[in-house]
Amino acid sequence: MYVCICHALNDKQVTKALENGARTPASVFRHYERQVQCGKCVPMMRDMVQSHCANQCPSCPSHAAAHHPAPLPEPANAESFPYGIAAE
Repeated sequence: MYVCICHALNDKQVTKALENGARTPASVFRHYERQVQCGKCVPMMRDMVQSHCANQCPSCPSHAAAHHPAPLPEPANAESFPYGIAAE
């Protein structure tokens, strides 16, 4: 199922980004070197993040270190992709 029509991101791609440490819609977009366009996908992505984190996926790096998760580094090109608060 498509989650973001603007960038043709489907639920499997969003889940893959979540498994690789993304925890906000903005970090999902950063994972794929994209930025929010219309924003209609943000509520669905937030629900997916909440659901994913509630399941405590053992394959996620952040769940392996549940009490002290490592902070995610900012991408090298963060200044190239200005994200609004709505995606965080």
